[in-house]
Amino acid sequence: MKLLTKSTYYFFLLSILALIIAGVLLYSGIKNVIYKQIDNSLITEKTIIQDQIEQSDTIPDFEATFGHQIEVKLRNYPVRNYQSIKDTDIYDIKSNSFLPFRYLSFRGNTIANRGYIIHIFQILNENQDLLRVISLYMFFLLLSLLLISLLINYLIARNLWKPFYTSVKRAGNYDILSDKPLDLPHTNINEFRQLNMVFDRMTRKMRADYLNLKEFSENAAHEIQTPLAVIQSKTDLLMQQKKLKKESINLIRSINEATTRLFKLNNGLLLISKIENQSFHEKKIVSLKKIIENTLDSYKEIMQLKNITVKMEASDEAVVEMNDVLADVLISNLLSNSVRFNVDGGFIRCLIDERHLIIENSGLPLTINTELLFKRFHKGSDNPQSVGLGLSIVKKITDSYGMQITYTCQGSVHKIKLQYRPIED
Repeated sequence: MKLLTKSTYYFFLLSILALIIAGVLLYSGIKNVIYKQIDNSLITEKTIIQDQIEQSDTIPDFEATFGHQIEVKLRNYPVRNYQSIKDTDIYDIKSNSFLPFRYLSFRGNTIANRGYIIHIFQILNENQDLLRVISLYMFFLLLSLLLISLLINYLIARNLWKPFYTSVKRAGNYDILSDKPLDLPHTNINEFRQLNMVFDRMTRKMRADYLNLKEFSENAAHEIQTPLAVIQSKTDLLMQQKKLKKESINLIRSINEATTRLFKLNNGLLLISKIENQSFHEKKIVSLKKIIENTLDSYKEIMQLKNITVKMEASDEAVVEMNDVLADVLISNLLSNSVRFNVDGGFIRCLIDERHLIIENSGLPLTINTELLFKRFHKGSDNPQSVGLGLSIVKKITDSYGMQITYTCQGSVHKIKLQYRPIED
């Protein structure tokens, strides 16, 4: 849920609560005002009746009208003075229903010391109708004010939070490879200015760290190449010398193999670093069919020695948009594994269309968990010449282009499936 939506939601809940409380208080206030007027009218009428009784020492006759009536009860003995105002319902024959009344009941004595009890009834229908109309009017008025305030609050909040959303979006789209600094919107809100300063410092530091790491990787890889080349050339010279003992030859061969392996390891790590740093910018329309044919042709002698048969079904529309160097590395690593880890008299099958590349080959079962196959330094065989980076490089390339790669094995048949998006016309 967006921050603006959530803040509006909480404002709406609080406004509803305030509306309910205000409605209850308003209804009670209006009701009290109306009832106060009725009570004052009843008390005034009571005072008039008492004045008449004191002046004439008799109970006057009262004419009943609809909605207003007076009941009198006489006693031959004195009664205690008493007054109360209450609500009641009286059955009406004409309407065949009970009608609400407010009545004042009071007691008193005449000059002759005879008691009387008088009830003055006043119907509430009209007043209740007025109360309902006023309450309904006030309810819709408050509801309209609530909706208007919600709309105003939403528009104001959206305008206030606009620099925040703009800053977050631009920070999220920041390209660490770009030389341009992060362009953040100007704002006069202190908190948003502080956020922009944090974003700016963070992206500048990220850029500086990236450049330092990139420079270190390139320098380290370059500087390592020179001593490795020296070691390898020296071991080659030693191997050419005569009168070497068998033990010395084995030691020199071991040094040479370790140096070669270190060469491969250094080049592989450097390539992974370049892929992660997005150093391969250029993209081309690359034909996978052509790359596979060229790669298989380069392994032709090895496949003939191992008597490996190759079958390929390829569509001319099997093209992808990517860096051509990485495309060569991707296909070369996949096919080199299919050739190197194949068995004598084995097979390689390639199926290519506009969405999939499937490579199947025969071979011995893996000695590693298949879930670790695309991790660094995890090898699918015990071959000492393998540095365990080939498939991790493949994984880095496929991830950088949004491709999906999976591995399955059924018996002695290994299957790599690569899924990619077709190029739209």
